[in-house]
Formats: sequence, structure tokens, C-alpha cells
Amino acid sequence: TIREQWDELKETSANRAYDRVQSIPVEPGQGNPEEPFSFDMPGWETMEEALVVRPVSVGGGFRGGEGGFQPERNEVFKKWSTRTMRPVINFETCTKCTLCWLQCPDTCFDVTPEGLYDSDMESCCGCGVCEDVCPVPECITMVHESNFNDNSSQHDHWKRDRDGYMAWLEEMRAASTTEKADVGRTHGFYEVGQYEKEFEQTGVAGDD
Repeated sequence: TIREQWDELKETSANRAYDRVQSIPVEPGQGNPEEPFSFDMPGWETMEEALVVRPVSVGGGFRGGEGGFQPERNEVFKKWSTRTMRPVINFETCTKCTLCWLQCPDTCFDVTPEGLYDSDMESCCGCGVCEDVCPVPECITMVHESNFNDNSSQHDHWKRDRDGYMAWLEEMRAASTTEKADVGRTHGFYEVGQYEKEFEQTGVAGDD
């Protein structure tokens, strides 16, 4: 092929190169001892902070006796930072039916010594399930997150100043009503039957 495409000089050069090739079997352990590059490969324990969300400890949470119950929660994994609404609770009308406590997907309700249910705002994601399942009208009201500045306990507020808490509760209810009337739903859950109304407005059947 070389002779057909090139001259005899190229053919002679190719034959000479072929004859000079030597095959040397390389055994395991032979070769260049120098390490061309290396990587730092930390074990899973070193990478745990970035990759692993530790579960809650087993058997924790009980305050014991009549002290109520506070479930064990993860210290670092929080969902409240994405919340757009939060439940506001009327402890005066709560019947202690346990439905909010049972149905909450984030286990954010603490059982108080009186058997009431206080939503832990560090755990609440604002889904509105508690308001939906509560059988008592306006016992739980979802209010827009812009009305709050912290995640403090509503039950502690109620125990410390019941009259002040009830006045604050009415303000939050009024804010919730105004928001629903003026703005409508921008994101998240607002009221029982909300999704059915949206289905009717968009022409989407509820079973689809």
C-alpha cells in the first residue's frame, strides 16, 4: 500500500521501523513506579455532613407522665423556610380530637400537658392538612407567612396571656380573610374546598 501511494524511500523507512519494533511482556509490578496523579477519596463518614440527613433517635421525645408529648425531630433538616402559610390555633375551642396530630405529614404537633395540640413552627411546612381535617370551625386557620416574624410557640403565648392571644388570633383571622378576598390563592393551601373550586374554574374534573 505504501509503495502504491508513495515512493520506494517511504517503503524502506516503514520496513526499517517495523523491524526495529520490540515486544516486551510486562509482568504485574513492572513499569513506571511514579504515580502520575492521586485523588483524595474521603469515606462516607467524612462526607456525611453534605450527603446524609441523620434520622431522629429511637425512643426519644417523651416528656413523661402528664408532661405531654413532643416527638423527636431532626435538628438540621427543616422545611419551614419554604412555607408560605402557617396554622393559627384557637386553643379555647379545641376539642382534643387528635385529628391534626394524627394527619400532620411532618409530625409538627406537640401534645401539651392539657392535652391540646401546639404546632411546632420549626417543623411545619404549611400544607394546611390540619385545617382541612379539623372538625371545629375556625379552630385552625391558615394565615399567610408574611404576618409573622418568628417561629415562637402559640401555646406558650396563650398560656402566658390568654386575652392578648385571643385578640391576636382575631387579627390573624382578619388578615387571612382579607388576603383571600383581595389576592386569592397565589401559592399553597387556603381553605377547605379550595381545590374543588379551582377544578371547577379550570374545567378539570376532581377525579382526573
